[in-house]
Amino acid sequence: MAQDTAAPVRESDCEVMASVDSDTDGERLIIAELCRDDAWLSMSTDATVAAEWR
Repeated sequence: MAQDTAAPVRESDCEVMASVDSDTDGERLIIAELCRDDAWLSMSTDATVAAEWR
C-alpha cells in the first residue's frame, strides 16, 4: 500500500501566505506554506470569485 504523502507536518513557526499576481492569462491567487518546499497552489481569480459568490 502507498504511504500517505499528504500527512501534516507539525511546524510551530510555519507561515502560510497568499498573494494575487498578474500573468499573461489574468490574475492568479497563490497560496504557499513557507516552511515546506513545493507546498503551494495557484488558481485563476475568476474561479475563486465565482466559487465565493455561489
